Amino acid sequence: MLEKGDEDVNVDGNVEANVYAIDDGDGNVDENVDGNVDENVDGNVDNGREDTERRDENGDVPHVGKEIPFMEEWEDGLGLKIQQEFASKKAVQEVVDRGACTKTFGFNVVKSDKERLVLKCIKEGCKWGLRAAKIKKSQMFSIRTYNKMHTCSHGSQSNCNSKRRGSPQLVASLLRDDYPGQMETPRPSSIQALVWTKLGVKISYSTALRGRNEAVNVLRGTPEESYQMLYCYLYMLEKINHQTITSVKLDDSDRFKYLFIALGASIEGFKVMRKVVTVDATFLKNGYGGVLVFATAQDPNRHHYPLAFGVLDGENKDSWSWFFEMFKTVVPDSSELVFMSDRNGSLINAIANVFPKAHHAHCIWHLAQNVKGHVSNVNKEVVQWKFMEIARIYTVPEFETEYDAFKIRYPSAAKYLEESSEKEKWARCWFPGERYNIDTSNVVESMNSVFRDARKYSLIPLLDTIVKKTADWFNDHRKETVRGSTERKLVPLVENYVHDAWSEARKLIVSEINSFDLEYSVVASDGKPYSVNLRGKSCSCRFFDIEKYPCVHGLAAYIFYSSSHGSGSVFQLEDLISKYYWTELWALAYYRSIYVVPDRSQWDVPDYIKEMKIIAPKRVEKRGRKRVKRFPSAGERRPRTQNKRRPRQSLQWLLFGNRNV
Repeated sequence: MLEKGDEDVNVDGNVEANVYAIDDGDGNVDENVDGNVDENVDGNVDNGREDTERRDENGDVPHVGKEIPFMEEWEDGLGLKIQQEFASKKAVQEVVDRGACTKTFGFNVVKSDKERLVLKCIKEGCKWGLRAAKIKKSQMFSIRTYNKMHTCSHGSQSNCNSKRRGSPQLVASLLRDDYPGQMETPRPSSIQALVWTKLGVKISYSTALRGRNEAVNVLRGTPEESYQMLYCYLYMLEKINHQTITSVKLDDSDRFKYLFIALGASIEGFKVMRKVVTVDATFLKNGYGGVLVFATAQDPNRHHYPLAFGVLDGENKDSWSWFFEMFKTVVPDSSELVFMSDRNGSLINAIANVFPKAHHAHCIWHLAQNVKGHVSNVNKEVVQWKFMEIARIYTVPEFETEYDAFKIRYPSAAKYLEESSEKEKWARCWFPGERYNIDTSNVVESMNSVFRDARKYSLIPLLDTIVKKTADWFNDHRKETVRGSTERKLVPLVENYVHDAWSEARKLIVSEINSFDLEYSVVASDGKPYSVNLRGKSCSCRFFDIEKYPCVHGLAAYIFYSSSHGSGSVFQLEDLISKYYWTELWALAYYRSIYVVPDRSQWDVPDYIKEMKIIAPKRVEKRGRKRVKRFPSAGERRPRTQNKRRPRQSLQWLLFGNRNV
């Protein structure tokens, strides 16, 4: 049986309790229920009184929360420990400086000398402090005394970073963490934003630039250290890359003058490649002057193949002669060898003296730039294009016809060509050697472009970059040589050409002239007859003779020969193609790996090598901002730059000047 008892308790009209009691059948109310009712009601009444008493003058009840005490001590976040060791005092300073920026606190240097470093908090009375001392018989420092807790107010240090000016060491430390092991880091303007975002510290553009340079120097040493450690570096390079040849020449005062390097893998691979070497030099931008030299070949699939590289004090007779004397120890002189270069006089003379049997060709692109500079009142781009078209003609009669017309149309350009260069040096049909399809030095020019940024590095980082890039190329091309079916016997360049020309060749009319010498007459699509000799690998169009793989007429003759002899054919298609285009030899050019010199901590160098030191060359000091772009060569288009002080000249400017209309 249920009985309902209502008891309303109103406190300021807010608290109301409805109580239900349960009869146990004897007319008694359960004690537990009764007790809970009393407690709840009494508690609500008391709370109502307390809330009423705490009301302020406006009638609002204030917020009641836990009391929050002041923070008496706070940690610096450096994570240092007693007896922790560092490579130098500078390393300790970098850790503290970086942590001070991150946790926003300042410190004073109480004492700093060769033996100790003592730091204290910038706030008077704060117990934070650090003392580091040099370890005996070592350059290392260790933490001797360290209190990581600050007793000053953290709020009083909140504006420390606004007063702090970041150092190059701070920038270098940040870059080493964000870009570990990388020589290329963001531009100084981006570094400024990075330091502000990460550490809340403002730095100048020059500080960002110096910090960026210091981060690079930490990886492989300063520019001066690069020259001092050069012998050790070359020893390790030869040790891990067998048959590598290096040579250094110093002047009378033991200052650096010349450097030559030829990697063993490149030397070995060049034995199965076309004997055409492109040579060129480009200036260095590391503050010491000099030029970076490359001697580069081209593999049968038109990839870069660096043979040797070096650093010279300039492009002059002595430097080029020394470089080619070193190169002769790698590639011997022979009539098969061809050098391709620009028309630098000292380079031409050095090749003629050191390699008397070799042939020398002039880059037609560089020559074309000079040719178009000797014409006027005509479209110079048309003159350049016409000259390069004539230079690439295969037959002498066609060349003479086109060249005579060129001399009549552009007499000043023809006069320059006759006075400056022999046609045997640039005309494909007149060249006495075998240079295949290579008629420009674009291969080595693109090498200069690849290492544009590396030319700003000090010597050892520069060499590291070149070796690393060469190793990457070897690895990529090695995988390319084994890609695809094993039945493919020709490199992709030639195989694709044959595939495209085959459909046209099979339609041409072929007549057999001599079945023993395999001579044929082929009528081309334009109705002209061409004589083909499969046994001699030649055609009257001379494409077959120069490029060393069949022209469309040669393919037509081979199709006729194969259909006539069937399975008893003596010749296979690959027999008509130079061995340098076979995938078998292409793979041999890359079979050896190239290894990068490890970190200096892993070097194992004999003492007599360590004792050999090189003095860095004298710095080339120039007034004004350092120039990083070369002066345009003759014939090159000079891009116009807008004058920031006035708008670009236009019709409106000519009519109205700078007035707004």
